[in-house]
Amino acid sequence: MSTPKIAYLVPGVGLSPEERARRERIANELSTGVVTVVQTGDFGPTSIESAVEEAWCVVGSLQTAHEIRHEFDAFVIGCFGDPGLRALRELVDVPVVGPAEATFYTAAQIADRFSWLTILDETVPMSHEQAHEYGLGERCVSVRSVDAPVESIDHKSDALVERMVTVGLQAVEEDGAEALFPGCMSLSFAQRNDEIQSRVGVPFIDPATVALEQAATWARHGICQSRRAYPEAPFKKLDGLLGDLPSTTADD
Repeated sequence: MSTPKIAYLVPGVGLSPEERARRERIANELSTGVVTVVQTGDFGPTSIESAVEEAWCVVGSLQTAHEIRHEFDAFVIGCFGDPGLRALRELVDVPVVGPAEATFYTAAQIADRFSWLTILDETVPMSHEQAHEYGLGERCVSVRSVDAPVESIDHKSDALVERMVTVGLQAVEEDGAEALFPGCMSLSFAQRNDEIQSRVGVPFIDPATVALEQAATWARHGICQSRRAYPEAPFKKLDGLLGDLPSTTADD
């Protein structure tokens, strides 16, 4: 196929134009040989730090994905919670990658036990639930908070890096983690991952890189979600969500 085009779909409305441009530049540097476009919607929360906000953001993501579905060869969800992953896979006929799912299974391939650094104490229970949903609860030995609300994350902050290193070392030395990763795409796009890895002494996986590379590979090789596992959405019932836009079937 020609150069794959990936939509990095950011749920909610919290991304500024400047941050959107920065992430798009980084995304295209991380995954070469593809074109990545950061897409945002106009509905949802400014950040996703609770189950309520996670549910809220999915509606806007579905609407945006449906509108742009013919423009892209794959989608990456721009949130580590993978909000709407199953729904998006039902909605579109191109591969949809969740960064958490991709990162979990990468961690499980390179280590027997892993931990992740989440943003807040309040998101720790959601994180444990997510690990169990992906069947890796026993391999995830801990989830530790770095006390970094999404809207306060500064990608230039040395203090944030120090907290991630300190908490990461606790996960390695006290919990027995053999690999780590940041459980937030804003932490991922701070792009201090190599520095943190060198200091914690175990692999520190970058979810942005893993998710974008997986999406590119799937797009190039025609790998897509199975319709037996993810049946096509019932478009005739979705006018209230999608309006009068046509479905994604082969007839459109």
